Amino acid sequence: MREDHNLHDEVRSTWDGLAAFWDERMEAGLTWQRHLIQPAVERLLRLQPGERVLEIACGNGEFARRMSELGGQVLAVDFSDGVLQRARVHGGDIDYRRADAMDEAAILALGEPGSFDAVVSNMAIMDMESIEPMVAASSRLLTPAGRFVFSTLHPAFNSGDVRPMVEFDMEGGLREIYSVKVSSYSRSCSGKGVAIPDQPVEQWYFHRPLWMILQPFFDHRFALDGLEEPLVGVEHEKQGTPGFVYTQVPGVLVARLRRTV
Repeated sequence: MREDHNLHDEVRSTWDGLAAFWDERMEAGLTWQRHLIQPAVERLLRLQPGERVLEIACGNGEFARRMSELGGQVLAVDFSDGVLQRARVHGGDIDYRRADAMDEAAILALGEPGSFDAVVSNMAIMDMESIEPMVAASSRLLTPAGRFVFSTLHPAFNSGDVRPMVEFDMEGGLREIYSVKVSSYSRSCSGKGVAIPDQPVEQWYFHRPLWMILQPFFDHRFALDGLEEPLVGVEHEKQGTPGFVYTQVPGVLVARLRRTV
């Protein structure tokens, strides 16, 4: 995909502007990060003390801090100065640097070939115009059989032209039925939206069907060997609202891919 510099600059500027808002909401536990995403990523990552990890698009550093607590040696990067500033405020034994996931050379400059045991990209693939540069660089930075773990909005149920729905079935007594209406899935598309109520500006989303997410990894000799589709616990969503859909339909996809020899 040819990079649109004007669009890319807009995406970066948006995240600079959202940095404080997202950091405050994440610290208050008002996102899916702690109760839904992080546990699944941890299970697939299986981080061992002393392992060296590169996190790409680290945001406010919440998961970078968690990996450091688990004993990882963490290098965390993002392309937004705004989010990196918020990440550094939280402290921790983490090396934060500015690097763009869409700049293959910049990612490769973060280490020698084979110098990382794992690469993590947490809820960021849907924010990137292109994921090929990140995957290509990671294939070289990882050790033989090193793993790449990512989480993203579920491409089938929570990405693209999708509408969460709640219906009321009156037959045999009142019954709530939760579903998603998928109007388009197979083609890639982009558009703006919000992820958290009261978000001050909309962010860009880049939808890809599942095969399009995985193909760059397969092209660079990765094999899929772990997959989770975690569900939101009913205690985290209000029954009778569209968000309750994701207690029954997965809103997030978490995957682990390993380099093959």
